[in-house]
Amino acid sequence: MTNNFDAIVIGGGHAGIEATYALAKRNFKVALVTLNINRLAMLPCNPSIGGSAKGIITREIDALGGVQGFFADNAMIQIKMLNTSKGPAVWSLRAQIDKEKYSEIILKDIEKQKNITLIQDEASDLIVEDGTCVGIETLEHGKLYSKVVIMTTGVYMNSRILRGENIKYDGPDGEKTSSTLSKNLKKYGFEIIRLKTGTPCRIYTDSIDFSKVEKEVLEKNELCFSSRSNKKLDEQTCCYLTHTTLKTKEIILKNLKRSSLYSGIIIGIGPRYCPSVEDKIVRFQEKDTHHIFFEPETARGDIMYINGLSTSMPEDVQDEMIASIPGLEHARVQKYGYAIEYDAINPLNLYKSLESKILKNFFSAGQPNGTSGYEEAAAQGLIAGINAANKLDNLEPLIIKRNDGYIGVLIDDIVTKGTNEPYRMLTSRAEFRLLLRNDNVDERLYKYAYDNKMISKEEHDRIEEKYKIIAETVEKLKNEYVSSKSDVGQKYNVTNGMSYLKLLSNPEVDPVDILGSNFPYIDEITIQVRLYGYLKKQESAADKMLRLEQLKLPKDIDYWSVDNLATEARQKLDKIRPETIGQAARISGINPADIQMLIFYLNNKR
Repeated sequence: MTNNFDAIVIGGGHAGIEATYALAKRNFKVALVTLNINRLAMLPCNPSIGGSAKGIITREIDALGGVQGFFADNAMIQIKMLNTSKGPAVWSLRAQIDKEKYSEIILKDIEKQKNITLIQDEASDLIVEDGTCVGIETLEHGKLYSKVVIMTTGVYMNSRILRGENIKYDGPDGEKTSSTLSKNLKKYGFEIIRLKTGTPCRIYTDSIDFSKVEKEVLEKNELCFSSRSNKKLDEQTCCYLTHTTLKTKEIILKNLKRSSLYSGIIIGIGPRYCPSVEDKIVRFQEKDTHHIFFEPETARGDIMYINGLSTSMPEDVQDEMIASIPGLEHARVQKYGYAIEYDAINPLNLYKSLESKILKNFFSAGQPNGTSGYEEAAAQGLIAGINAANKLDNLEPLIIKRNDGYIGVLIDDIVTKGTNEPYRMLTSRAEFRLLLRNDNVDERLYKYAYDNKMISKEEHDRIEEKYKIIAETVEKLKNEYVSSKSDVGQKYNVTNGMSYLKLLSNPEVDPVDILGSNFPYIDEITIQVRLYGYLKKQESAADKMLRLEQLKLPKDIDYWSVDNLATEARQKLDKIRPETIGQAARISGINPADIQMLIFYLNNKR
């Protein structure tokens, strides 16, 4: 085996898989170095892809030529659209995944890729020459050299598993941890932060009393993540709903000091939006019950993931907690819940391209950047992979604007504001979420994908033709009027002079009556028409933001020489080194007066 590659990716999780495929698609020779080749893109926590906002991220990954949605479609056992009782801005797909099949199909596919070399090993250090990363050191294969390196180590850097006072220096599911890499990153100047997340117990399905829980039955549907798979489920698997009880609450409060979280053993900061059950009990003591969901981990359905019962309690306390929950009184535990602590880098150490500000040609993506979730990780891995390929091709980096993708919001947030807890994507983080819908991911991102060599000319033209048809149909609806004597006119009591477009804007009208049941883009047109005024307002606001994004800040600007900046502004601008005025305006602690001074400075420089 050669020890020279175009690119090296450290870690075979969701970020690493996307980065590897992106580089291989661009025809670069990639080494994927991972601790266990049989656990590629494993799902160590919830066996699902998607969710509120997250499902849109997975769709965006697909629109940009990534693979998470494609593989999810081929391993899903249930899929549904969330938030359909609300507006289309928050509709989002969520699929239950056969976690074993997901890893298996990815391994099989990677082994067929001519540009990917799969290496099972631990990366212990980087190889750095004159401030540039030129490779990595591994424990078994020695030194591996490359032109770019992408770190996607997930939660495996210096990780430890905690249940009460019991501590194991492992990765998730007893996997090996990477013991030295983060220590070595520190010596190069990276700021290392300590974070925490957790997972609930798994229960043998045949030990659950299903007569005491509520069954979720879903209709068969045509939903999928990827435009490339068009995979449809023949049968939906079932999930189940139960709840904690007052007894559960009493057990947790009585044993609170035995929790790793509340005993002081845990140093890292956990995710605010995905708390442990003991954290929920403490923060919401007025509530006596909390929802618990049973989710099958595979198509076999022999193991249930107990969503909502994430904990760092010792095993004997977990036994008491589990037995206090309806349906789990006689449950047998396959795996106990745990908290996991791990090292990450401060994402302020990164540019928006996800290249490091400290070492040239070194990129980082996923949980080592302080984010949580498979979807957030995959999104960063894809962008890091594309930008590493662009660097090899001497092209400009791909930067997705905040009004064009949740991926743009995610990366801009972490590199501009940093984080002191695992960052989770929420719809509320996107100021232009009406523009960032599930239905229009291809329209928003196909030009980015094509310009960065991630989709073919045929795919580009197909999407362009789709939106040409949509635009022509909207124009036709605008210029054609409903006869009050027609079937549609009589059904909806239309008076003369109303256009079909105006009629379609009424949410009480069935769009099939106007467009016909065979029209292929009925949802896209209906949403565009009914949100027209709101969309125009957000587009106008986005245009204002983009004007500030076009004002580039010099890389070598000395903020201490800019007149009339507040001291806090100088400190933060000097640390973060924003690339544009728009990015500078989003830094916490930077006020409008500071932005005016920066604009004045730029105008004087010109």
